[in-house]
Amino acid sequence: ADIGRDMTFAQLVEQLQADQGDTLEHQFLPLTEICRASGHKDLFDTLVVYENYPIETSVESVGGDISVVDIAFHETVHYPLTLQIVPGRELRLQVKYSADVFDTVEVERLAARLQRVLDAVVADPQQRISAIDVFDEQELAALTEFSNRTALAEQAAAVSIPAVFAAQVARTPEAVAVVFEQRSWTYRELDEASSRFAHLLVDRGVGADDVVALMLPRSGEAIVSILAVLKAGAAYLPIDVRHPDERVGFVLADASPAAVITDIEYAPRLTGYDLPVIDIADPALVARPGTPLLVPPASAQAYIIYTSGTTGTPKGVAVTHENATQLFESVRVSGFAPEPGQVWTQFHSYAFDFSVWEIWGPLLHGGRLVVVPESVVQSPMDLHRLLIDEQVTVLSQTPSAFHALQAVEDLQPDSRLLNLETVIFGGEALEPNRLASWWSRYSDAPRLINMYGTTETTVHASFRELDESDANHSISPIGVPLRNLAFFVLDDGLSEVPVGVAGELYIAGTGLARGYLRRPGLTASRFVACPFGRSGARMYRTGDVVRWNAKGELEYVGRSDDQVKIRGFRIELGEVGAALSAAPGVEQAVVVVREDQPGSKRLVGYVTGVVDPAMVRAAVGARLPEYMVPAAVVVLDSLPLTVNGKLDKRALPTPDYAGAGYRAPSTPTEEMLAPIFAQVLGLDRVGVDDSFFDIGGNSLLAMRVVAEIHDAVGVEIAVRALFQAPTIAQLATDVQTAVLPKKSPSRPALRRYSRDIE
Repeated sequence: ADIGRDMTFAQLVEQLQADQGDTLEHQFLPLTEICRASGHKDLFDTLVVYENYPIETSVESVGGDISVVDIAFHETVHYPLTLQIVPGRELRLQVKYSADVFDTVEVERLAARLQRVLDAVVADPQQRISAIDVFDEQELAALTEFSNRTALAEQAAAVSIPAVFAAQVARTPEAVAVVFEQRSWTYRELDEASSRFAHLLVDRGVGADDVVALMLPRSGEAIVSILAVLKAGAAYLPIDVRHPDERVGFVLADASPAAVITDIEYAPRLTGYDLPVIDIADPALVARPGTPLLVPPASAQAYIIYTSGTTGTPKGVAVTHENATQLFESVRVSGFAPEPGQVWTQFHSYAFDFSVWEIWGPLLHGGRLVVVPESVVQSPMDLHRLLIDEQVTVLSQTPSAFHALQAVEDLQPDSRLLNLETVIFGGEALEPNRLASWWSRYSDAPRLINMYGTTETTVHASFRELDESDANHSISPIGVPLRNLAFFVLDDGLSEVPVGVAGELYIAGTGLARGYLRRPGLTASRFVACPFGRSGARMYRTGDVVRWNAKGELEYVGRSDDQVKIRGFRIELGEVGAALSAAPGVEQAVVVVREDQPGSKRLVGYVTGVVDPAMVRAAVGARLPEYMVPAAVVVLDSLPLTVNGKLDKRALPTPDYAGAGYRAPSTPTEEMLAPIFAQVLGLDRVGVDDSFFDIGGNSLLAMRVVAEIHDAVGVEIAVRALFQAPTIAQLATDVQTAVLPKKSPSRPALRRYSRDIE
């Protein structure tokens, strides 16, 4: 039924009666045919049965001395929830449920809500459906507590990042603040270097509320530059140096920065832009003073980070100083306290907001920040080694990246060399059951904490500490809101939904960003008025579908739109689809997320037109970052549609990631590598000339390839070697070179053998 919020119950009954009459001619259509026509495997998971048939009473007396005392029967249904209605002088309702899906408390709560609805519609059939109150006082009180409405009265922390940093410099001036490769900076050195750079920026015309772009690789100098921009009163705009020129050009044009900070390597990519370019090694720096500058107000914007956009273009999120400083105070109250002596890593790109947490967590609280080199980021083995060498205590990871690190740890002898005290998960949905092997090794430490959040709510918004009991669950536990934020799970009419019912998550409080840079319309559509707070209060519409559980914790269900997260990267499928459509020769395009191999999600593009799939991928790669480029492009004569004209995703063919031009392995080393590549990528076969990263590979899968090679021949190949030699033919040379010095009577030379692919 098409249920409108202004529809009355009487109107709904009339509509249902009319709809039922219209469908009577199809009443004998088999369910399998209905499923096929709809394009859905499961049409429903809840069944309502109205027992409207006469009871045969003659069997109660069969004559003679025999009588039937009672008749009992048991029906079995195949659906998680069934409501059986038996008519009579009183309606009798019976709920049957699967204990694997529902618990008794949930079903009793659901039955009580149904009774309240039935009582309400019987009392007044003309009332609007949206006006029916399904809550009792106990449930309303629970929702008020769960949502943390007290956060709506919180005031933002009136302090800026430079102010907090200056206080920390005064406390621990000679403590090491930043480490990158072989160089380190104390708090005093970092403060003076960033102040000199800030004076240079001011002299070059940078002022309050300006935006300064940073196009720099990971380094200690990049941290100096970020702090300098903030001290100059401007906001920093990080640009990932790995992004294609077209993406860089769009961001620069959209943000209109006052200047760009870069180095000699990346300066040539900025040729042609009418922007002041400032080199991090500018000779004029030495003449600038290392004295303090005026502290910017807490309400000033601190950084702009671009995220994928639904309309086909990325959008910049403007976040203030007080948003960032409030984050750490709220997390402290929740149970994790950044403090002196901790060693953190900056693992993620500056252009990913997780880096905001990683950088300022240690630097505002007296900790030490280890900037992870790009080559180490690409190699879980090298990262594992760095964590040991630097004795890192606080590690922030997306679940995907951590699982790769976990695989490395599983290969180590039980020596417990890691010094981790806390691991923070964020960036994508976490499946706790995949942490079982970690808990088997580290049951007592480190602490594992899942923190859900979005760029628009300043990195993290929730807190959920994990323990071994979570290893039995696959649902991502979001947890409870941070102290300065309120969570509301709402329906389409912005009314709260009951516990256990899925709805869209809206977030309110002092962690909300200003909005989208120069996008007032988009800002107004996503940052909406909050009906639960004071006048003028806003709440952010996340697009995430969640539900409260009985313990007052949020659980992640999915998305209400086409946004996805792959390896922690936030991707709007609309932006990828727009890039596919813009490729020369493409007539129609659609992009979907496929999981042809469990645990490995990939973007796949389907296009029509006379085109070469490789050329289409190249065209998309020229516009979008690597993580947004489909792993495969499939050319079709036409896009499959359901009977109602919608895309039939089930009819989209499985892509051939390997593509044409297959060449079989011809040496023992190639024959050893080929099944490893195929197994890791989930393919039937891989040719020796197929590039690992062009057929669905990524840095996390590369780690698995390296581990499999180690198991097969006992040699360690760096993950970066696979980036430099991405085909079997190329990598075979590296493997053979590594094997040769190890030849001995106990380690024979490589020989041909077969490997079963599961």
